[in-house]
Amino acid sequence: MPPNRLPLMLILLLLPLLARAQDWNAMIQQQMNQMNANIARGQQQVNQIVQQRMQDPGVQAGYQQYLAQMATAGRAPMNYATYAYYHVYTNGFSAQGMAHMRSTEAGIQAREQAAWQGLQQAQARRAQAQQAWRDGYAGHQAEAGRQLMGNSTWRAPDGSTRELPHTWQRGTTHLYQGQAYHVDGTGQYYQRGADGWWYPLATR
Repeated sequence: MPPNRLPLMLILLLLPLLARAQDWNAMIQQQMNQMNANIARGQQQVNQIVQQRMQDPGVQAGYQQYLAQMATAGRAPMNYATYAYYHVYTNGFSAQGMAHMRSTEAGIQAREQAAWQGLQQAQARRAQAQQAWRDGYAGHQAEAGRQLMGNSTWRAPDGSTRELPHTWQRGTTHLYQGQAYHVDGTGQYYQRGADGWWYPLATR
C-alpha cells in the first residue's frame, strides 16, 4: 500500500472506535441526567405534600406529644418538617405504615445498588472501549511504521502472522527467512506449506 494512503486509512479505521468511546460517555451522562431529573421531581412532590401536612392541626398536635415523649426520654427530637415527612411516609406512624417504610427503604437501597453496579459496568465497558481504541491505535501506528520500512503484516489461514516486504513484484517467488512465498499476478501473497501446497495470506 502506498505510504501516502496510510493516514487516511488509519483515520477511517479509528473512527468507529472513537465514536464507540464517545457513545459510552454520552450514555452514562444521559442516565445520570435522567436519574437526577427524576430525583428532583420526586423531591418537589414530597416537599409539597409535607408542607400541606404541616398545616394539619392533627399533625401539629401529634408533634407536641412527640416533643413531650422525647423530653421525658432525654432524647433530642427531630424538627417539625422532618416529623411531618415521616408522618406522611408512615401514614401517621401506623404499624402498617412503618412496615411499608422499611420495605420501601430496602427497595430503594436495592435499586441504588443495582444502579451503582450498572454505572460501574457501563464505566468498565467504556474503559474497555477506550483501551481497545488505544490498542488499535498503537497497532495501526506500529503497522504504519513497518510499512514505511517496506514491510506489512500478513495473516495465514491458521491465524499466525508474519512480516513480509510489500515491495515484491507480481509473479515472483521468494525464499524469505526459511519460508517460500509467491506473489501472483493480482498481487496476492501465498506461503508454501510443509505439504507443498500454496496458502493465501491476508493483509492485517
